[in-house]
Amino acid sequence: MSTLLEVQGLHAGYGPVEVLRDVSLTVEQGQVAVVLGANGAGKTTLLRALSGIIKGRGRATLDGRQLLGLPSERIAALGVSHVPQGRGTFANMTVEENLRIGAHLSRGDEKAEIGKWYEIFPRLGDRRTQQAGSLSGGEQQMLAVARALMPGPRLLLLDEPSLGLAPNTTRDLFASLGRINAETGTAMLIVEQNAHLALDIGSTAMLLEAGRMVSSGTAQELRDNDDIRRAYLGY
Repeated sequence: MSTLLEVQGLHAGYGPVEVLRDVSLTVEQGQVAVVLGANGAGKTTLLRALSGIIKGRGRATLDGRQLLGLPSERIAALGVSHVPQGRGTFANMTVEENLRIGAHLSRGDEKAEIGKWYEIFPRLGDRRTQQAGSLSGGEQQMLAVARALMPGPRLLLLDEPSLGLAPNTTRDLFASLGRINAETGTAMLIVEQNAHLALDIGSTAMLLEAGRMVSSGTAQELRDNDDIRRAYLGY
């Protein structure tokens, strides 16, 4: 596999407060990479910097193209989609209208693309005319993921996709993410506190603590690390 995303010496924060300090990581083509960390470790800040929501210093490239300093819409046009924490669907619009908004960067057949996501997430198809704000939390997260994937991104950034979801819904969502990666080859960078499910679909994993990457390796290597097992896997 070749490198898709390469981050070197990334610093980012909010005003005078620096949250990320000298963060480096790579995501290969088609790979699912997982970033673990406690609340306040800087996971959300990492994805916001990579998607252009906040400014960052250092180097972050997608296929050699520098992302830092570009506006969010330009980063999206290069093939990076971001599913933020809290989902961010358009509550007063229907499911299908949300998906059509996601298709604005797509060059494919919009109807066929929407149909594909209804097949992967059947509940969205059942609720295509329903307002997004009236969906359950799990359905809203499915909609947010499907909308982000409508333009066919090369890299999907997912911020705590399990947040606020029931265990069964979380398992279904992660199973769908694994299927999407296998079928489309879309690379994913997932920040998540549910380490069990994230490591199940991830091939590589990193641990972020107090704004610094302190450990990285294969998902199995982090699973076998005693400290990480006790802190994040509960055994």
